[in-house]
Amino acid sequence: MSARPPVGHVPMVPTEARPHQGREAGVVSRLLAATIDLALVVLVLVSVYLAWAGLRFVLDSRGFHLPRPSTGLVGLSYVAVAVVSLSVPWCLRGRSYGQHVMGLRVTTLDGGRLGLARAAARALLCVLVPVGLLWVAVSRRDAAWHDLVLRTSVRYDWATWT
Repeated sequence: MSARPPVGHVPMVPTEARPHQGREAGVVSRLLAATIDLALVVLVLVSVYLAWAGLRFVLDSRGFHLPRPSTGLVGLSYVAVAVVSLSVPWCLRGRSYGQHVMGLRVTTLDGGRLGLARAAARALLCVLVPVGLLWVAVSRRDAAWHDLVLRTSVRYDWATWT
C-alpha cells in the first residue's frame, strides 16, 4: 500500500521540471526572466512618472505641462530601481520575480545564498553590461560574464528556501 499525499498537496517541483532541477539554466530561460524583470522595472518607472505628473497637475492644473526629466535622471533612476529590484530578492530568496516565474535561482558556486554586497555587485554588472548575459550561449558551464566575475551560478530550482 503506497502512501498518498494529503488532499490539496502540491509537489515542490512540477513533474515535468524534475529532470532539470538543479541543472545550470540556459540562455533562453535567463533571457526570458531578464525580460520579465526589465518589464517590471519599466512599469515602476512609468508609475512613478505618472504619479509625479499627477501631483503636479493637482498642485497647478492651470499651468500644467508634462514633466520632462533629464536623460541623466532617467538613466540614474533606471539603474537604481533595477539594482534594488534585483539585489534585494537575490539576497533574500535567491531569485528575482522573473527568475521565480522561470524557476531559476541565483546562488554562489557551492549553492549558498548571495550576501547583499555580492548581490548588489551582480545586479550592477547585469544592469550596466546586459550583453554579458549572452555569454551563457557559449560558456561550458552556462555562465554569464557576471557569474564568472562574481563566482555565482543560475540553476533551475522550483523549491522554496526556508
